Amino acid sequence: MRTDPASASEFLDDEAARQWLAERGGQRDRESSEAWAPVDVLIAAQRLTLVDGLPGLGQVLRRPRALWQARTGRRRLGGWHADNARLLFRMLAVRPLATRLSVATLTGVAAGFLGLGIPQTLLTLAAVLLARWHTPASAWLTVAAAAVAWDTWWFPPLATMTSWYALAVMDLLWHVTGKAWWAQGPAMAFLPFGDRLVLRARRRWALFTTAVDLATSGQADAAEPFLVRCEEVPRHCRPVLDMARAMQALHRGNLSEALLRAGAAAEAARSSPASVRGWCQAQLSQLLLASGRPDEAAAVRDEALLLLRGRRCRRYARELRVQRLAADLPFEPLGLSLRRIHRLRRVALRTGDSNLLRRTEIWIVQLMLMPSIGNRDGAAWILPCVVGGDDARTPWHITPDQAADERLLCASVLVEAEDTREAARRNAQAALAIVDAGRRPLAAVAARLLLARADELDGRTEAGLAQAAHALAAVHDARYLIPSARGRKQWERAQLNAYSTVLRLAERSGDGILVAEVVETVRGEVLPDRMDRAEVEAHLALDAMAASVAAAGVVPDSPAQDEAPHAPFGLDPVRRPPPVRVAGRRRLPAGAGQSGVLDLDLELCALAGRCWYWSAVTVLDRYYWVVRDPDGQWSHGSTGIAEDSTAALADEALRAALPMPLPGEDATATSTRVNGGPLSRGAGPDGVKERALLGSVAEAFLPEPLASGLRATPPGDVPSLVVSLPAALAHLPVPALPLEPGTDRRIVEAARVLHVPAWSVISRRRAHHRAEPATTYDLRLAVIAPDGDQEAAARLKSPPLARRSLEGSVTKERLSKVLHLLDDDRRWLLYLAGHVTTARNPTHSGLRLAPDGDGHGHLSIAEMQGAAENGVHEDLFPVPERVLAVGCGSLGLDLGAESDTARTPTSEWLGFGSALMLAGSDHVVCTLYPVYPVRQLNDIAHRLAEKLVVGDSPADALREIQLAELDRWRGTGSGRPFLWQAFVYAGLGI
Repeated sequence: MRTDPASASEFLDDEAARQWLAERGGQRDRESSEAWAPVDVLIAAQRLTLVDGLPGLGQVLRRPRALWQARTGRRRLGGWHADNARLLFRMLAVRPLATRLSVATLTGVAAGFLGLGIPQTLLTLAAVLLARWHTPASAWLTVAAAAVAWDTWWFPPLATMTSWYALAVMDLLWHVTGKAWWAQGPAMAFLPFGDRLVLRARRRWALFTTAVDLATSGQADAAEPFLVRCEEVPRHCRPVLDMARAMQALHRGNLSEALLRAGAAAEAARSSPASVRGWCQAQLSQLLLASGRPDEAAAVRDEALLLLRGRRCRRYARELRVQRLAADLPFEPLGLSLRRIHRLRRVALRTGDSNLLRRTEIWIVQLMLMPSIGNRDGAAWILPCVVGGDDARTPWHITPDQAADERLLCASVLVEAEDTREAARRNAQAALAIVDAGRRPLAAVAARLLLARADELDGRTEAGLAQAAHALAAVHDARYLIPSARGRKQWERAQLNAYSTVLRLAERSGDGILVAEVVETVRGEVLPDRMDRAEVEAHLALDAMAASVAAAGVVPDSPAQDEAPHAPFGLDPVRRPPPVRVAGRRRLPAGAGQSGVLDLDLELCALAGRCWYWSAVTVLDRYYWVVRDPDGQWSHGSTGIAEDSTAALADEALRAALPMPLPGEDATATSTRVNGGPLSRGAGPDGVKERALLGSVAEAFLPEPLASGLRATPPGDVPSLVVSLPAALAHLPVPALPLEPGTDRRIVEAARVLHVPAWSVISRRRAHHRAEPATTYDLRLAVIAPDGDQEAAARLKSPPLARRSLEGSVTKERLSKVLHLLDDDRRWLLYLAGHVTTARNPTHSGLRLAPDGDGHGHLSIAEMQGAAENGVHEDLFPVPERVLAVGCGSLGLDLGAESDTARTPTSEWLGFGSALMLAGSDHVVCTLYPVYPVRQLNDIAHRLAEKLVVGDSPADALREIQLAELDRWRGTGSGRPFLWQAFVYAGLGI
């Protein structure tokens, strides 16, 4: 069993393992697969004629070592064809022959014991040996043997019928289960012998075992009638029955109930024998894995392996070892993975376990498809040999989930080549028919995306778009079913692939309205982290194979506050945004549980009347945009943003000029960099560097239909421009972008700009908006540096118009009391100047305050949800109709380089500015990115406050300030443009 690394090159180290995997399925393996094996001769002789098998027999005799060297040995991991041929020969020839000889031997012993004559004994033995091979000959021999000695006529037919049934049962075991019962281990043998006797005596054995087997093998719906009838069972069987009910709850989607039942069953099993405790721990590990707690699941699984000892528990212990290897495969060194696969492969060959042999080969293929190896050609040659069949039927000895996984993997490898694409399509369709989309949504998504890819490569754009659209709806639904960090990473890759496929096919269709609907659908949902296209495609099928996802249940990955996913329940209606209708039509399928439709054209009209609209998303390595003109005509386009592309370089230069901290950079380094950049006073009095930088950004990201339309705006006419950009581009200073390269006419000079973080927020807020606009808005409160930052407090000043000012450390309790005292009506202005923190969990982001009794030092978005959820203006932190937030990046959430899958699946735009609107504010002026507490910032913010209190349109008030700052920059070259460019308006519109 032990593998000697020194004698097997693929086990020496990771580099040798990588080289071996890169050569797997190559010329050497293909040549060895062409060599005839003894089982090939046998199959040819049986299915064709003996003459057809003779040439193969000659090749076997001439090259006896060719196949032997390709087999798995003690120090060698062999090829699939050689090992499978070896297993088939034992199954089709060796074991049937041994079984017949054993039956014949027993028949001869029985004949000798009864003192039968030699002629009758020989004829009976011949009939027994020919049973089920040549039934007519066996029947005639049986009649002849009965006639030879009439006084013992009963023995030949009895021996023949007994041997026939014995051979039939053995064939059934081999062909249906794939292994013999002595290799697999007895079922339910972990129960104490006395309890098994009691169950049989009470005639409850079949009922009990059927209920437990169905509930724990993924067929909980079928187990329901059996579990209901299992009432009185022995004491040590009760934890087993409770664990089966827990698995049934998991299958129904009630994860909380499943965990409670499983915990109680595991506790009750502590007084039971070790085998019962081990079985319960094994099931508990499955529940923990489904709930997103892989580390705890691994610990419980290891404990179960220590308890499941001996032959009685062999089948359960072996399955746990297989599960452990499958879970560890993507994370451990390649050499170690191959050694573990080699050990299990030898077990499969020794015990005749054809299913385990298949799984070891699938694992090898998964390693071959890893991005660091990328041996797709070898995998494309191996997989069709391992995964057979053209329909959705699955072999009896493997589960439907395993069959679907294998077909998905096969389809993902075969889909790119034209000659194998049809086989890929059949495999994907079979997987889609097999898989339970409710329990394994990512597998269903992967199947649809593979079908869409096949249609796309065949030039069937509409069919591919239909499949991809259904995948997009399914992946949005799956977002709310995945509680684990690892599962969310898989979901992000699946969603990115769905986004990319739908957008690519929609753009290819040339239908601007359809592209707009896709873009708005993507904008309404969470946008995952940026990933490379190769990484997404390489992991598509591998993720689907690992994504057996339980229904929604909130179980923390970690007790840390920033990681605890208490927000998958989310901000209603943000958690599940309504479907979007564009130009009065809805084409994409809606997800499960979505009610109502958001009419984008009506929302735009209510927000800004006849206006321009610019929306965009960034998916993988492309930037997709849509533009709607005031007449309702849509246009669309896309730009590559891969590394070193023109757009990526322009964005990189812009980020370097903004006060957005770069990785590994402290505040001092950031200040030095920005002050010497083109958007600060270090750019010089002529502003050439500023115009060149923003010109390159506009050329890369500003849609030409929008730029040309704004350039054609008649003098004196000031249209509105509604902007809805993704987090990856939320830092773009839209008002400052030039309308044409080489000129200095800016967007702010041609239009007023309104930012929309998400239409679901605007729609929700408008539904609860009842107040008529006031003529004046009293600045009742100014909150300055509430976290106690002395440097910010010294530089940031309260506006002179403020009736009351809170400067310095302010706790949540104090802020809540002051807001309630001032909140006799909503028609006033709140001035906030401080830091906005961004947590890994977006709902824990918020305004930084002084720590209070619980040590929580900021007003989080989660604490401001009450008003939005209840639809009333009564909350711990009531906000007025207008808010001016002078903070760092308070509009939305820029995920940045530090984000990872530990964050909860909430929408990317969810920032403090959006939270203010959800909490009750109608108009918010906030910032796109961090700003410095300097005199110019004070001056801009104070002038904004003066205009906001007199009842001016917030969007127009902001535009006037920005135009004044732009004129100042052009005339004197003084100031820092990035300060006035950071301010944006978000709200219910003009």
